[in-house]
Amino acid sequence: MEGQSLPSPSPAAPAPESSRPSCSLSFADVLPEIRRRRPQKSQSRDEAACPCPSPSPADPGTLKSRESGTGTSYVQSAHWEAILFKIRGLKAGLVTDSKAPPGSHLFYGPNRHATRDEILAAVPPRPVVDRLIALHFDSYIITPYLIHGKKFLREYESFWKDPSATSIAWIGLMFSMLCIAAQLRTFSVDFTDGRTESLKAEYLAMKDAFREKAVQCLILARYTTGGPYILETLITLLTGEVILLKDGTADGWLLIGMILHLAMRMGYHRDPDHFPGLSPFEGEMRRRIWIAILQLDFGLSLEIGLPRSATDTHMDTKPPRNLLDCDFEEDTTEMPPPRPETEWTPVLGLIARGRLISALGLICDVNTDINPPSYDEVIKIDALLEDVHKRAIPPVLRWETRPHPITDSPNLVVQRVGVETTYHKSRILLYRRALVSHPVRQPEERSQERERDRESVRICLDSALKILSFQQMLHEESQPFGRLSQLRWKVTHIFNQDVLLATSVLCLYLQDVDKLELPETATAGQTTWSSRAEEIRQQLTISHKIWRQMSTSSAEAGKVAKALNIVLGNTEEAFAEDGSGLEPTSYDFLPESDFDAVDGSLNGFGGATLNNQCESPPSRVVMPIGYDCN
Repeated sequence: MEGQSLPSPSPAAPAPESSRPSCSLSFADVLPEIRRRRPQKSQSRDEAACPCPSPSPADPGTLKSRESGTGTSYVQSAHWEAILFKIRGLKAGLVTDSKAPPGSHLFYGPNRHATRDEILAAVPPRPVVDRLIALHFDSYIITPYLIHGKKFLREYESFWKDPSATSIAWIGLMFSMLCIAAQLRTFSVDFTDGRTESLKAEYLAMKDAFREKAVQCLILARYTTGGPYILETLITLLTGEVILLKDGTADGWLLIGMILHLAMRMGYHRDPDHFPGLSPFEGEMRRRIWIAILQLDFGLSLEIGLPRSATDTHMDTKPPRNLLDCDFEEDTTEMPPPRPETEWTPVLGLIARGRLISALGLICDVNTDINPPSYDEVIKIDALLEDVHKRAIPPVLRWETRPHPITDSPNLVVQRVGVETTYHKSRILLYRRALVSHPVRQPEERSQERERDRESVRICLDSALKILSFQQMLHEESQPFGRLSQLRWKVTHIFNQDVLLATSVLCLYLQDVDKLELPETATAGQTTWSSRAEEIRQQLTISHKIWRQMSTSSAEAGKVAKALNIVLGNTEEAFAEDGSGLEPTSYDFLPESDFDAVDGSLNGFGGATLNNQCESPPSRVVMPIGYDCN
């Protein structure tokens, strides 16, 4: 965002705290100091003589081994599961996955080489392809960030006129889109006459066949050399495997690293204005694809608990413009000015999250640095994050400043939640050290340090409670006949990771509440904690009910439900009293396939399902009874 003007600040923005910088910050103000190599402690003579590295003062993270000996996995201390392992009585009770996840089809699939004729012979009849491609565009999982709709339609018609003349890479892109559409069909199959399982099996078989053909097209096109449609196909496959199929986030992290480096080899990390040979159309699409790659890289890195691959010092690509596809064409000689950010477009959420993730990426970097940041560094990063949140988020996507009328599109509501949860997750990651370590302060220590720790804990708790309030709202509204019922599969896949982090933080706080705050009263052998602790307990009780319902299909949900059961203690009795009818859960965990794909940075991918055409998005969406996710 360096060198770019930002929208005017919200008039309702609160004044910054006295301990924080009062001026507007930019990355130019913060990055030099944060990224400057921190001075190392002076070594003693014995330490200098030893070739071994000195131990890091930061939390080293968690290293897990599978019982079957199929491998080990590392997660950094900021990851939700590493936080959960600090819950007393939980670590020994969690079932470690003994079965390796299926993995990416690109790495482990039956990727036999196929000829062009074999691949073309596998294309279904046009009416089938038409319906599936239409479904893919309607879902808008990631399509508006990669594909120009009008250009794709022209290429689609050309393909059916002469398939043999079509680029094999473009055919691979079409197969990857068909793969996602077939998977989406399995989410919407809901018959009561016994046909459900057979139809799901049919669509799953189609999905596997389409994915195999997409990979075969990539291999035939020698995808490691780059070229048109290669990045789009790889990203679409990654989105389908990790976000929808959950075939292994570890492989997704490796795959996005490969995609990122391939994009850099193709020059996507440098702004197209540097290269006169690129047309305005090509330049704009390259900007969209690049920022989508950065968000996937950041989201998957957070999800698996490892450093991101992208480095800000190596890139200068500008953000894309807020434009509809009809605003520019392949023959456009000069790009039109962007639409005002009070006007929603499918790429506006991508732009907003890109601004937040620029600050969040800095948080990710200091969290994975072997030298933990100083409090002054944390304050400066937080001031930057606050500035971006207040001044750079488009008004139409701001949660606190919108009345959220019933005429708003459900997709717009989901995008707002995605932007807001990304912000609150950022603050948790920045301040969570005070909550995780909670050093016992001696009476002679300065009160300023105690106040710093208390303020850091307060920020973590406020943000975690806000995320859990979104979980409750999304869960209620995604039930049958709810406002977000048509987006229920998106709600499940997009926001879980943020809620997992928030829930883990609050669990840890309740476990160690006696170390983090003093009780208000202590009479007759009973302790009454502050209203904040009681508020957290009540919110976690509601969240526990949601996680229990999800634990039958999610290993991660089962882990969090068990943690909540341990922390809350009397949860089952509470459910019996409130008449919910839920039975105590045995927490028989499913085989774990790494972590569900949802990110501050994946947050909002798929949040726009309106067509990216010239007409403005409708402000009123009618949802008939029984309308499914398609």
